[in-house]
Amino acid sequence: MEMLVHLLEAGSYVAAGERLHVAHSAVHRQIRLLEEELGQRLVYRDGGAIHPTAAGKDVVEVARRVLKDISNLSHRLAGEKALRTGHILLGTGTTMFLYFLPKVLSIFREQFPLVNVQILTGSATEILAGIRESTIDLGIVFSDVPDEPATGGVQFEPLYTEEFVLIVPPGHPLESVRAPGVAQLNGIPLISLSRTSRIRHMIETRLEAARVSMRVVMELENEEAIEKMVGIGVGTGFISRRRAEVGGLRYLRLKDLKLLAYTCAAYSTRIPIGPAAQAFLAMCLEQARLPMPQAAPALRSTKPARTRTRPAAR
Repeated sequence: MEMLVHLLEAGSYVAAGERLHVAHSAVHRQIRLLEEELGQRLVYRDGGAIHPTAAGKDVVEVARRVLKDISNLSHRLAGEKALRTGHILLGTGTTMFLYFLPKVLSIFREQFPLVNVQILTGSATEILAGIRESTIDLGIVFSDVPDEPATGGVQFEPLYTEEFVLIVPPGHPLESVRAPGVAQLNGIPLISLSRTSRIRHMIETRLEAARVSMRVVMELENEEAIEKMVGIGVGTGFISRRRAEVGGLRYLRLKDLKLLAYTCAAYSTRIPIGPAAQAFLAMCLEQARLPMPQAAPALRSTKPARTRTRPAAR
């Protein structure tokens, strides 16, 4: 179709061949093949010049639109490759969104101001499903193993380690215990994350291995809600140590069990991620190697969880 456009613009096979840097016989042959494929005469000669038939006019109109779309697409892809433009849909949990990604986003936007980064917060299950369905480009999720193998079409890249600690309501028997043993948690009320949470799975697996069973009294979608319910005495809860320290909350570390989750970047192994997502992933890996910002020291007195606005569920 490109040859047809050039033929009609040039007015002759010879001139079209010169434009395209091919022999005029090659142009003639391609036009004949196109006419045979469409079953219509597309051009005719009159007074030494080539003119379009009615069908030829229709075809060349479509051809010009297609060629323009291809040219625009080529320019857009070239811009994305050079990171002059682009779009990333990033899925993440609340903890990473608040304490790891702000620095990455700030540097990335400074370096690539024309790349749009759209963030979706949700559970790891939702984010990994989005990666498999190609609705999310890149995810930052928790894993309960340090080097999670690729599975279900998703590749994992380890970033950093996050410790989870216990918070208790004011006046709770454990409030004055500096470092309780894991056995002391047996049977006490627990405000837990939802059943789809990887953090909940990690904590329950470690407690079960220690033959400890806490009594789940409430299932919530994020750490903010857990903080609030602990603050009014509904039960105990596990939140990230970083969040507890930044929030000035009294927290407990078990003396005989360390609850560690491993933050990973996740992306599809089936569909290559674009240049913008590749650059963002590289920046996440680079920032993860640097020391994390120091949080304020935890308060020694027990406080109810304070009300703060947070993004949606992890």
